[in-house]
Amino acid sequence: FKKFKYGLLASLISTLIFTAHPVHTEAVSWVSGRTDSLVTLFFFATFYFYLLFIEEEDNKYLIISLIFYTLGLLSKEMIVTLPLIIILFDFLWRKKTYKEILEKWKIHSIYILFTVGYLVIRYFVLKDVVERIGYNYFYEKDTITIIATMLKTIPVYLRLLIIPVNLLYHYNGVIPDSQSILDAGVVFALLIIIGLITLSIVRYKENGEVSFIILFIFITLLPVMNIIPTMNFMAERFLYITSFSISLLITLFIVKYIEGKNQNLILSSSLAVIIVFTTLTVKRNSEWKDNDTLYSTGDGRDGSVLLVNSGNMYANRKQFDEAEKQYRRALEIRNNNVLAHHNLGLIYLIKGNLDSAEIKIKEGLAIDSLAPDGYFQLANIYQQEGKTDEAIKQLEKLQTIIPDYRGSKATLDLLKSGSGITNQNIPGNIQNQVNPNNQLAVLEKRSFQYYNDKKFKEAIKDIEEMMKINPTGKSGYLNNLALCYQGLGDADNANKCFEEAIKFDEKNINALSGLAENYLHIGDKKKALEYYRKILKINPSDENANRKIDSLIK
Repeated sequence: FKKFKYGLLASLISTLIFTAHPVHTEAVSWVSGRTDSLVTLFFFATFYFYLLFIEEEDNKYLIISLIFYTLGLLSKEMIVTLPLIIILFDFLWRKKTYKEILEKWKIHSIYILFTVGYLVIRYFVLKDVVERIGYNYFYEKDTITIIATMLKTIPVYLRLLIIPVNLLYHYNGVIPDSQSILDAGVVFALLIIIGLITLSIVRYKENGEVSFIILFIFITLLPVMNIIPTMNFMAERFLYITSFSISLLITLFIVKYIEGKNQNLILSSSLAVIIVFTTLTVKRNSEWKDNDTLYSTGDGRDGSVLLVNSGNMYANRKQFDEAEKQYRRALEIRNNNVLAHHNLGLIYLIKGNLDSAEIKIKEGLAIDSLAPDGYFQLANIYQQEGKTDEAIKQLEKLQTIIPDYRGSKATLDLLKSGSGITNQNIPGNIQNQVNPNNQLAVLEKRSFQYYNDKKFKEAIKDIEEMMKINPTGKSGYLNNLALCYQGLGDADNANKCFEEAIKFDEKNINALSGLAENYLHIGDKKKALEYYRKILKINPSDENANRKIDSLIK
């Protein structure tokens, strides 16, 4: 735009709008979204040096462009559309003829060859990785359903680009599946798509720049249209590259229509948009500060992942009936949600419905046989039922997937030794001690029920009795005592029990976690960090400890 009188000003305005756009929040605030911001950097670096190459006709710019393109391919596959974008840019924006485009085929083909080369290397590197297709969003869905449902994302993406409000952190299951192209939502989407593409074709000679912008939107979204099956239905982070189209359109509008009479109007309007976008982005960033805050923004919305996370919040608050409703609804939307199956199974486990718990957890494992928590909780169920051999089998399977998952190796060794005492944990932070002895089984079940009913003093009496009967399980019992004291608001006794539990078993992750949480609660971050780090020494893959340490360090 440098050839235009107001080109620099228009570029500055559109850049600020891009910078402040709220739809970018996920790609920035969510750590895993860094791949989208990274690939966007390399996408435009590649594009920029290509422009320098065609302007200066200096091969060094082409080499630099290809280096950035390679880095982009290694960041995220979203960049594979760039060769087509470059060709369309030459044809529509630079107004090159078919003949001139064909004459440049060698240049364009280099980018295509790099793409093919990367895909071949990627195939050989990943060909032996087990594909867990049960997680794919359209698992076991027919082609018509996939096409019809994905078409409905286009109007949503366009709306998010123009009016970025009511943002969601996850869209899986938010838009209902369509089994027919004739569904109203699909027809509406098709009309928009056909209308825009028709406009780009009809007007490409007079308004090639606008045609390029329209096609830029559709082409950059192609990799996330589930042509190749993925876990995700749609996501705001997928718009990071695509949103450039809005900035491009704004710049084009300003340089073509700004003049002395309307200059103040255009500048004030642009400033208003920047201020509104900035305000929305600041607000949205604050909603990404922690899990609970973020998950609460999706509460009440019908989406499979949204409902599971909402269910988890209810479960953490001991509202198990409401959590069960959330998990059930999530499965109605998407039955291949492994976490929904397993968490629903854990709710049944808490309620003492062991048969139902076993069924749901097995349903989750049928979808993903490599889900470690399924085997961990099945072993827990079998221990409660006194099926020690079955519990051992599940824990042995677990060791082949993730060795010592949640301290399971110690539990396996204890079961094999014949003691029958474990310290497995289930939602609600109450542990379940299992022993073939009938008296212990009765006390365990009754103390667990007392805990759920908030009859903490009665639970304490039963647990103390259990320690007398079976002193070898003292570490686990002490952990349960600490939880009861927490329920009574007696932090000092809770900490004493946690510390004593660790003396009996230095690898009691639940006790270490309990101490860390208590210290965090009273504001002693240094002590909390100390115990979270001890947890990581025992189990480096502990997600909660990793997350807490990151948060505390920040």
